[in-house]
Amino acid sequence: MNTKSQEYFLELARCCNFTRAAKNLYISQTALSKTINGLEEELGTKLFIRERNNVSLTKAGETYLQYARKLVEIAAETKDVIHDSRISRGTLRIGFPVLNDSLINIIGIFHKRFPDVQVRLYSDQVSGEAFSSSKLDMIMISEEEAQGLDYVLINRTRTLCAVMSVDHRLAGNKVLELQDLKDEQLVFSIDENGELDEAYQYCVDAGFEPRVSFLYNDAKYQLDIILNSEAIAMTFNLFRMFRESIDSIVTIPIDLEVGVKNRFVLAYRKDSRNPLVAEMAKCASEYMDMRTRLGI
Repeated sequence: MNTKSQEYFLELARCCNFTRAAKNLYISQTALSKTINGLEEELGTKLFIRERNNVSLTKAGETYLQYARKLVEIAAETKDVIHDSRISRGTLRIGFPVLNDSLINIIGIFHKRFPDVQVRLYSDQVSGEAFSSSKLDMIMISEEEAQGLDYVLINRTRTLCAVMSVDHRLAGNKVLELQDLKDEQLVFSIDENGELDEAYQYCVDAGFEPRVSFLYNDAKYQLDIILNSEAIAMTFNLFRMFRESIDSIVTIPIDLEVGVKNRFVLAYRKDSRNPLVAEMAKCASEYMDMRTRLGI
């Protein structure tokens, strides 16, 4: 609903001066005059009495004033209703290379606010460059890849963790070193192409040859393995907070000689028309502010 003419009319009626009204509307005086003349022509009557420096409403202008206000109010209410409808029952598509605690918790916060929204997660490896032409609304990528996109920082550093049953002999440790795990049965994830995840590669690059006993491509299987065997899962804080809420398992950070400082962001296009993008970005910002306040 285009109410530009009515908005211009209302501002001119308020200011009673073309110069001031045009300045407030951030348009030229010529553009304002053209719009008002067009509105008068459409209505078939003069709305303003034009004097040298000021204008005043005609009888017809005074009558039209109340209708113009109603039209603008209805248009604003309509936009709000449509916006709320798109938010409350819309769909948000997010791509990610790897899941992490921050993304999972941000989605959890978002879901509490918008329980009827569908959040669809796609694990396809989409680069920042390819994202611009994809159907995704947002994507979790490294900060370096997010050039030209708006984004919210959602992960500053990552921690390599050992996840195990509370009954495991190492479960009482506050922190572990890679060499503490040399004789352990280790669990790693594999992607859809059958490649081992980056936790495995980090171990190899650090000079530690892990004993791979189990592979999984679904987090449920990983938990089943941990709970029913002596195996230890190696992972970069994937679902760490979720796992720590399960009494039967513990998550222990591994002391790394070389820190992992990949800064992940939740990126989105500046011209995105999906209102849910802004809401998810707001949840991400609030979550990261909370982590900063708590020092985590």
